[in-house]
Amino acid sequence: MPPILSRRGNRPPWNPARVIPVARLGVTLLAVTMTIPLAAGAQSPSCERCHGELELLRQHAPTLDSARALLVRPEVLGGSAHGGMACTRCHRGFESFPHDTTAVSTATCASCHEGEATAWKEGVHGLDQSAGCSDCHGIHDVRAKASLETPDGARAMRQACTRCHFEAALPGNDPHADSVSCAGCHEPHRTLPPQDERSRVNVLNQGTTCGRCHATEAAAWKDDVHGAAVPALALPGGRVPPGASRAESPACTACHGAHGMLTPATPGFASQMVQRCAHCHEPYAESFADSYHGQATTLGSETVATCHDCHGAHGIYPAADPRSTVSQGQRLKTCQHCHTQATASFALFQPHADHSDRERYPYVYWSYHLMTALLIGTFTLFGVHTLLWIARLSIDALRGTSRHADHGGD
Repeated sequence: MPPILSRRGNRPPWNPARVIPVARLGVTLLAVTMTIPLAAGAQSPSCERCHGELELLRQHAPTLDSARALLVRPEVLGGSAHGGMACTRCHRGFESFPHDTTAVSTATCASCHEGEATAWKEGVHGLDQSAGCSDCHGIHDVRAKASLETPDGARAMRQACTRCHFEAALPGNDPHADSVSCAGCHEPHRTLPPQDERSRVNVLNQGTTCGRCHATEAAAWKDDVHGAAVPALALPGGRVPPGASRAESPACTACHGAHGMLTPATPGFASQMVQRCAHCHEPYAESFADSYHGQATTLGSETVATCHDCHGAHGIYPAADPRSTVSQGQRLKTCQHCHTQATASFALFQPHADHSDRERYPYVYWSYHLMTALLIGTFTLFGVHTLLWIARLSIDALRGTSRHADHGGD
């Protein structure tokens, strides 16, 4: 009797007995493969076979959390800066399965990143052990350095830093919110407090730090009165300019702030700058507040001239310096930025004249005092006249000789 054929032609029917030896052979080969040590630099498929499946890890881990700690998704590792490395580059002693836990170890980041590790030990995070490599960079999802320089990478870094430094979170209107990461200003590994002279954000180094992006402004600031005054104010033994305090160092953050900066186009920028200038230049701020410019600024005007419109923002010099925008040779040009029809006589106006300074402003001094004397004399004269007139009316009323009484009798 001929054999019964299957529907797929001359092939005999499926026989489970024939598959069992093949399955046994496959399991044997898999076990042998997993016990063979890896070649240097080779990536073993057995690592992700176990550590890429949470269900499989859960069967061998005591808790779900411990299983999740062992989980490494292939797409996460593949997209990280270490995606091209073999697992055994960091995890040593795991070359065979099952793992011998008495002979395994995990290499430190310093084994490859020696320079960064040395800098980290000198910074605040290393000195107080408040944050290690994985706290900032992650473990298997380490971002490449180039990706951290993108807007998305900058946001990711700020999120990592503000988990601890939540008070330093940048508001949405900060010009650095989508363009500069924390490491753009603060040294990433040797992070030091601002008061440390080695810190990138110390007043002595802000010109260089900010100047990496704002080169023109930083170069102008380093040469002006503010840049020249910073070393004397910040360093012990420095010569402090008259009227200045060692607590006031006019570096970048003194005017612009650190976190939550405003751009010149942001409403309120002009009035905020006036307040910051007034912190050091209080007498000039008082005279500015008395002027039309100051009163309009107080009322909320965003177009009226403020400090930086006349004196400049970066590259500020004393009025006696020919480079100053308010010097004798450039004052008219400065006024004509707003007052296009201004003449040389118009530019003689003294916006910060002090009526109490007879030596520097004699005309203002005498005008103020003469007008004050005239005003007081006028009110005094009319006050005395009014009192005498009231007395005269009272006496006439008592005597019955008041003209008002005579007219009433008629």
